[in-house]
Amino acid sequence: MALVDLNDAVISQVRQAADLVEFVSQVTPLKLAGKSHKGLCPFHREKTPSFHVDRAKGLFYCFGCGVGGDVFKFLTLTERFTFPEAVEHVAARVGIELPRKRRTARESDKDDLLEVLDEASEAFHQALQWTPNPADDYLHNRGVPEAIVKKYGFGYAPDSWDYIFTRLARKHGEKKLEASGLIQPRKSGGGFYDRFRNRLIIPIHSETGALVGFGGRTLDGSDPKYLNSPESEIFNKSRLLYNLHRSKDAMRRIDRAILVEGYFDAIAIDHAGVPGVVASMGTSLTTGQASLMRRYARRVVIAYDGDDAGKNATLRAAPILLAAGIDVQALDLMGEKDPDSLVQKFGVDRFLEVLGNATDIFQFALKLWAADPGQLTGREKSERVEMFVPLLSAVADPVVRNDAAQRIADAFRLEFDTVWSRVRGRSQTVVTERQASAPGSTAEKMLLTAAIQGRLPQEVAGRLREEYFGDPACQTLFSIIKTGLLSGDPLDFAAIATHLRGEAELTLLSELTLSEDVDDATLQKIDENLRPMERHFLERRQLEIQRDMVEAQKRGDAQRLDELAAEKHDLSRISSRLK
Repeated sequence: MALVDLNDAVISQVRQAADLVEFVSQVTPLKLAGKSHKGLCPFHREKTPSFHVDRAKGLFYCFGCGVGGDVFKFLTLTERFTFPEAVEHVAARVGIELPRKRRTARESDKDDLLEVLDEASEAFHQALQWTPNPADDYLHNRGVPEAIVKKYGFGYAPDSWDYIFTRLARKHGEKKLEASGLIQPRKSGGGFYDRFRNRLIIPIHSETGALVGFGGRTLDGSDPKYLNSPESEIFNKSRLLYNLHRSKDAMRRIDRAILVEGYFDAIAIDHAGVPGVVASMGTSLTTGQASLMRRYARRVVIAYDGDDAGKNATLRAAPILLAAGIDVQALDLMGEKDPDSLVQKFGVDRFLEVLGNATDIFQFALKLWAADPGQLTGREKSERVEMFVPLLSAVADPVVRNDAAQRIADAFRLEFDTVWSRVRGRSQTVVTERQASAPGSTAEKMLLTAAIQGRLPQEVAGRLREEYFGDPACQTLFSIIKTGLLSGDPLDFAAIATHLRGEAELTLLSELTLSEDVDDATLQKIDENLRPMERHFLERRQLEIQRDMVEAQKRGDAQRLDELAAEKHDLSRISSRLK
C-alpha cells in the first residue's frame, strides 16, 4: 500500500501552482486594490474590508483580526482540513499528481494490528448474538435498541480467559495479539489470557475511522467500571476522542463541538441526530484532545454530568480548552444526571433546548462560585477569586480576558484591579522574562518589512544579526532571508514559505508582505529602530556573561573566565559607541 509523499519540493510545487485569489473568492468576494486583492474577512465580522490577498506571493492577511498564511492555511481554517488534506485538495484542483511512497515496515506492522482489531471486533459482536448473555441483558435493561447496537458496533467479551486468544492466536500469533492490547501475559507461569472478560465492548476509532481499540464496561460489578485498551503505538487515549470520526464533518460545518464524558452520553446525543458530539472517554481532558477539537471547531460546549463531580470536571477541562484557543461554553442539565438520561427521559427536543441555553464558561463558573457573595467573608472571597485564576490565565485574547475579569469583580463587588492583580501576579515571571528578551517587535517588524520589500539599505542589512531579534517569529524569518539580503538577490517567497515551520512565522510573513510600503521618511530614520535593538542585545548578552562568569569562578575555570572577560570588554566598547 502507498502513501502521499509530502516533501518540501512537492509542497512548494503545489503552493506555487495554486491561485490563492481563486480559492479565497469562493468564500468571500475580492476586488483588486493596488498591488493586492481586498475583501471582507471571512474569520471575523467587519464592515470595512481589511482582508488582503497577494496573488503573486500566494499570501493572505487580515489587518483586523491578524489571521494570515498561504493557501493551505486558508483551507485548514475555512474547510477544517488537516495540512496533508489541504495539500491533497489543492493538488487535485490544480491537476498535480502527488508522488506516492511505499509503507515502511513500521507502518505495515500498524496495518497488521488494525486488521487484528477488526477481526476481534467481529468476534465480540458475534458473541453478543449468543442468548442469553449478560451484555444483552444489560442493554435491554438500559433500553438500548438494536439499531444502536449495530450502528456503534457493540460486542460482548465472554466470561472466559481465552475467548479472543482461541479465536485469533493461530492466525495472528501471540505477539500481535499482545501488541494490539487484546491479551496479556500471565503473572506466574507461561501463557496469556484475554484482557477483556465479561464486559460490554464498545469499539473506539481514530479520527480517520480506523478501529484502534476498545472500551469494556463491567457486567459483574468488578473494577474498573470501564476498561480501555492499553496504551500502544495505535491507541493513545490522550489523543483520541470517541465518536470524532462520525462528528468531525459536522464540527467543521457548524464550527461547534459538544464534549461529553462517556460513551453512552455521546451515543445518545449522536443517535438522536444532534451533530458534532465527542467524548473524552471518562478521563481527564488532555491538551492533545483539546488540540484535536480545535482542528475542527472553534467553539466547544461542555456537557458533562450534572452532579458536583461533573461540574468540577467541567471547570478543570475548561482551562485546557481555553488555552487551545477555543471558545468554551457549558450546559446546565437542569437537575438531570447526564445527557444520556436527559435524552432518554425527555427526548432530543429537550436536550436541544438545554443546548440553546448554554452559557459561556465564566458565567457557568460565576453561578457556582459567586452565587452568594454577600454571605462571604473577605478570606472566602479571596479563595473564590483565586479559583477563577486558571480560567483567566488560559485566555489569550486580552479583550475576552479583561471582560471576564470585570464580570468576576462585579460579582464579588470588588475593584477590577483587585481581580486583575491575581492574574498579573501569577504571570509576573513570564511578563518579566518577555520584557527582558525583547524591547517590542515594532522596530523588528519595520526592519523586516523594509527587507521583504527590497528597501533595506545594504549597510543596515550587514549590521543585522539574528540575536538582535527578540521576537522568535521575527528571528526565524530573518534567519531564512538573511542570505538573500546580503547577496542582494530578489527574495523567493515560495522558498521562504516552504522553510517556515511555525504558524506564527507564516502569519508574520503574510502581515509584512501585505503591509503598506515603507516610505522614504521611515527609511531615513531606520537607524533609530536598529540602535535600540543593538543596545538591547548587548545589555542582554552582558547579563548572560556576568552569570557565566560567576559559574566559571565557582568551578575555578580560569580559561573560561578570561574568555568571558575579553568578550565583556569588547561588548562594553561597542555599547559605548552606540550611546
